[in-house]
Amino acid sequence: MKNVILLYPALLITSLNAHTQTNSEVYQQETSVVTASRYPQSQDEVIPSVTVIDRSDILRLQANSIFDILSLQQGIDIARNGGTGSATSVFMRGTNSNHVLVLIDGMRVGSSFTGSFTWEHVPVSQIERIEIVRGSRVSYYGADAMGGVINIITRSQDNLYARYTGGSFDTHNFDFGFGGSGKTSRYSVVLGSQKTDGFSATNENNFFSYDPDKDGYENQSINLKYSNKTNNGQFKINLLHSQADSDFDTGNSDSIERVARMSWDNTIFNDWASELSLGNNYNQLDTLISSSYYQSNRLNLDWIINKQINNSHISYGLTYRSEKADFDNLNAPEVSFSDSRNNWALFSNWQSVYESHTLELSARYDNNSVYGSNLSADVAMARELNQNNTLNFSVGSAFHAPSINELFSPNFQDFVVSPITGESVFAFSFEGNPDLKPEESINYEIGLNSNISNTQNLNLNVFYYKIDQLIDFQGPTFKPINIKEATIKGFEAAYSYQKNGLAININATIQDAKNSMTDSALLRRPDNKLNFSVDKTFNSLSIGSSMKYASKNPDFGTELDGYTVVDLRASYRVSNHWKIGVKFENATDKEYQIINGYNTPKSSGYLTIEWQQ
Repeated sequence: MKNVILLYPALLITSLNAHTQTNSEVYQQETSVVTASRYPQSQDEVIPSVTVIDRSDILRLQANSIFDILSLQQGIDIARNGGTGSATSVFMRGTNSNHVLVLIDGMRVGSSFTGSFTWEHVPVSQIERIEIVRGSRVSYYGADAMGGVINIITRSQDNLYARYTGGSFDTHNFDFGFGGSGKTSRYSVVLGSQKTDGFSATNENNFFSYDPDKDGYENQSINLKYSNKTNNGQFKINLLHSQADSDFDTGNSDSIERVARMSWDNTIFNDWASELSLGNNYNQLDTLISSSYYQSNRLNLDWIINKQINNSHISYGLTYRSEKADFDNLNAPEVSFSDSRNNWALFSNWQSVYESHTLELSARYDNNSVYGSNLSADVAMARELNQNNTLNFSVGSAFHAPSINELFSPNFQDFVVSPITGESVFAFSFEGNPDLKPEESINYEIGLNSNISNTQNLNLNVFYYKIDQLIDFQGPTFKPINIKEATIKGFEAAYSYQKNGLAININATIQDAKNSMTDSALLRRPDNKLNFSVDKTFNSLSIGSSMKYASKNPDFGTELDGYTVVDLRASYRVSNHWKIGVKFENATDKEYQIINGYNTPKSSGYLTIEWQQ
């Protein structure tokens, strides 16, 4: 492994030598970001730490899952119970996995029942770009945006294309799309299919459910988009539907995820930009082995208006959200239940630029039918030190709402059939607590954004979180109560270089996430992380590699060893229509664990063939 790490500087020097043979420069096109403040901004104008991953980045990585993309980003830790399609949790800046707000095309998603988002069922074939905003955004989006926001923007296909990826674990992924436009309208259709036989998700460390069989996964998805412009505005409708079948050692589960949103954009009053949107998020999970079934349905109505007035930008918003969750257990009908809640909110944000200073203020009032009202606010400032360097500071309050399951679930016990003995084995018990309060936090951040040159950029950020009323699960029924406290402090650094077909991306995270009451580390969040990617394009040929390092990882009852994983990739454009790519994941066949008792992929290879009109 040491030789592999030493290879990286050599590869970098070789690439730099190749690049110095010419003096031409690649000037980066200004990137627009909508997630940070809920209206389009240049990325240079955004004060919080932001990463934009576009379609070209996803294709360059030859990503087979969103795990391949997010695991390379600073400030993000990912825990996955096995291979593709296994349950996946995303932690941002050391906060809990349910402290990350997930959007699809700007629409809040995730289960109202569990309070979590099923990352494992997001088809990479349907992703156009991902915007990651770090730090509290609760004053913009409401509950759960404590650690940050990740907005997944789906594909808008303009022409006909087809792609196939096949390889290890008997993997076969297909996606196909087409689109077009008329004088005022535009449409897009993308179809996707994933199938893999996988590998055994668990190992001998998993005393409860270890079974050395293969755990496969299938996913079918469709993404539809339509828009139409008139003299009065623009109407848009988006639909993403995916249906998945996941194997695990004690059984199988079927799931459905659907996100639908329609919006009307126009101008009102004195040239105020207005967006009125109505969205629906439905998800369903059916687990046969435990005879359990749940579904949740969320309806979201948003109205946002904004306007640029001289050197200031101001926006106002009104939101109504209705959530309903149903749970059925055929083995114990008495614990089946159905509950709902609704939330309405008012929010406003204001940004003003004066000479070398930028000031941003935002506030939001939420009123929930179950847990009452919350007021959240953010203050951010930025100062240009010179033409290339900007110093920023922000402070914000945030909260995370308990899920419907945590609030209302009746006391019940669940049993599964052991794959070893064939006997019914106690799995867990759980009891909701209707007196739960939202978790609350305050966070501070100071950062430096340095545009070293037209081809180089450096970002440095220091952050601190104090979280109160954290939910802990205690007693024989694991009843949730507001008792824990946590403090998180950390440092992030990200460097990028792009010139003459050479792209280098390096980022590092140092964090200390602790339970304040016990002074113990929060689980599955390594203290140190380093990611390194380098890609070089020679006319039609592109070669690249990524390295991921994570330090020791605390988990239940143990501490997992650190690891370094290296991926290799290459692609070749055969013609204007055809392109082929190869990728080797975990090229050194490193054995490691992210979660105790669960396997990670060994060395594997994939071939991709793509055709486009």
